[in-house]
Amino acid sequence: MPTRPIRHRRCRRTDFAEVARLLSDAELPTPVPDRATLHRFRRMVGDLGSDLYVAVRDERVVGFVHVTYARRIALGGTARVELLVVAPAERRSGVGSSLVELIRQRARRRGCIEVRCAVSAGASREFLTGQGWQVVGEELRGDLSTAAAARD
Repeated sequence: MPTRPIRHRRCRRTDFAEVARLLSDAELPTPVPDRATLHRFRRMVGDLGSDLYVAVRDERVVGFVHVTYARRIALGGTARVELLVVAPAERRSGVGSSLVELIRQRARRRGCIEVRCAVSAGASREFLTGQGWQVVGEELRGDLSTAAAARD
């Protein structure tokens, strides 16, 4: 069976139900669709200081990533993965890897030198270390240097 393409796009405010479904399917805390939560979601979608992207396959949202950025005077910036979720049925099909590559591209364009993610033990840690991330204390770190880009 041919590989179905994965597209990425900025999350839209109309994606709230799909994002909530993904969180629920991944057994993560699911936001209640009350007025305050919907308002907060709309602000996150419109925040140009962070990225909230969805992965779409066959016109269905199958994953998403939320990344924030910190700029530092003395050092290059840091991208921080706040949340990376892939639908259970879509795991091991390239969705997570495509979102990680999207993170790397977006972070490099913003002048970041690294990507960090706080992850507990388990599948997430195994997935990101398989993507070349290193364990640094309580976090995982993805290098964005030129040397790391050449290895990718």
